[in-house]
Amino acid sequence: MEFIRFIAAPFTVLYGLLALLAGPQQWRLGKVATAAANSLMLVGGILVVAGYLVWVQSLWALWVLGIGLLSMHVLAAINRAKASEGGAAKGGTALDWSGQGGRLLISVTLFALAYLSLQ
Repeated sequence: MEFIRFIAAPFTVLYGLLALLAGPQQWRLGKVATAAANSLMLVGGILVVAGYLVWVQSLWALWVLGIGLLSMHVLAAINRAKASEGGAAKGGTALDWSGQGGRLLISVTLFALAYLSLQ
């Protein structure tokens, strides 16, 4: 499954780079706090590292990728809950998992491709 590595690694790096660029952009527009923007950039960096690890076929690639993707989901849910009017401060739920379907599809696809490329 060598050719899958040429798909999984670049798309993982691209997803991480998008997160790296989204952090400062969201902060500049006032959509997220500084800590949230920094966290998003950190997760983007983790995903870039995971893409590199998939490329070199490291044994740690799936662990790092899983941590990065899970962190991305949690950060997105927290940021969405804080941005919504019914967030935790006003008696709503602490996390807002709605709207995570597309991100979940991307995460499952990237993880499956990475898994297949390491077989």
